[in-house]
Amino acid sequence: MDNLLAAKNYNEIVKGIDDSKWNSFDSLIFVTLSSSFFMWGITLSIAPLITTWDFIPSYMDIYIIAASPAGLLAGNLFLGSFSDKFGRKRVFLATVIFTFTGLLGISLSYNYYLILFFIFMAEFGLGGDETVSLAFLSEYIPKKYRGTALIESSNMANLGVTVMAAIFIMTASSVFLDKQLLVIISMVGFAIAITTRLKLKESVKWEYLKKNPDKNNKLKINKNEIYKFISLSFLGVAIIVGFAFSYLVLGPFEFPEYSGYIIFFSVLAETLTGIFGGIYMGRAPRKLIAIIGFSGLFILWLFVVILLKLVLLNIYLLIALLVISGIFGEFGWGAREMLEPENFHTLFRGRGIGSVRAIGYIVYLFTVFLLAAASIEQYAYYLLIIYFIGFAGSLIYLFKGKETKNENIY
Repeated sequence: MDNLLAAKNYNEIVKGIDDSKWNSFDSLIFVTLSSSFFMWGITLSIAPLITTWDFIPSYMDIYIIAASPAGLLAGNLFLGSFSDKFGRKRVFLATVIFTFTGLLGISLSYNYYLILFFIFMAEFGLGGDETVSLAFLSEYIPKKYRGTALIESSNMANLGVTVMAAIFIMTASSVFLDKQLLVIISMVGFAIAITTRLKLKESVKWEYLKKNPDKNNKLKINKNEIYKFISLSFLGVAIIVGFAFSYLVLGPFEFPEYSGYIIFFSVLAETLTGIFGGIYMGRAPRKLIAIIGFSGLFILWLFVVILLKLVLLNIYLLIALLVISGIFGEFGWGAREMLEPENFHTLFRGRGIGSVRAIGYIVYLFTVFLLAAASIEQYAYYLLIIYFIGFAGSLIYLFKGKETKNENIY
């Protein structure tokens, strides 16, 4: 990879990477970022599951849940921009410190105000990890494998959520055991992350552009950019808010005694869909995957709203519908994971991904307080609106967006 920096122009670097074969460095990046996404899933699920701990007063639930999107919002915005300015690797080494410190603090503390702070810190680090991970993958993985690598690595976040939900189900009566297992997971995750991240090289594309500034490489605002930002933001809102409130927050807000089971089974469906369908999705047109995912989510939730009274009579029927929702959700998740990094130029990729995701986290934060005291009917109708937004975003992208399958990443 080092010899690419001696290329005559940026086009040679882009083609040298995007048209290459899979190599050992690609494997290193894939393993590194897969472990990062797994820890993100662990952290993402922590806040809703912590509300089941007996020393957490019920009035703190809403603030503990809100700390998650607040940290992710800050991490995406600030650390995404920093990665464009200072490089992917430097920020990537910093984010793991924030995340590990936050998770360790959650594990060791019994003061719920400190836990609130540590949740924010862990999510702040993971917010930066999101943007840098997607940027790293898209800038290094050959285009033939890029989509699959983006989906399969990010799907590890779903696996992390599933594992954490399973732990809380099996240790429902022991806060101490929950904390002990979280310490072990955090330490193992940190050891893997720091060891592999130190071996990573800086993004060659980013490094070349920083060393060889070009006046033409400036952010341009036009109609196409506006359509792109709107459509990707809509997709982000549907996945970020829909995922959180369909699976993670639904239990604590509406069915506290079933929180772990709702999270486990619905996210397990996403995980398995990603594992077994990731290769197909990664090689398929991005527009097709987006339409399948977001139209499926919208239609399914339309049925949930229509049959709501029947659904509420049987928690197992609700969980079954959430499992189906999880399958379509993985298609939506996969489309978004590919389209975000593939739609932004290297010099603005961190800011682009962070800004698009920030819209979703702002809506997430607002929704926590909006739905905290909502009836289940209001909750269901609100989610239907959220999934309609995602469906609208997929339609906008279908007609106005660029198909990025097998496109070189500049």
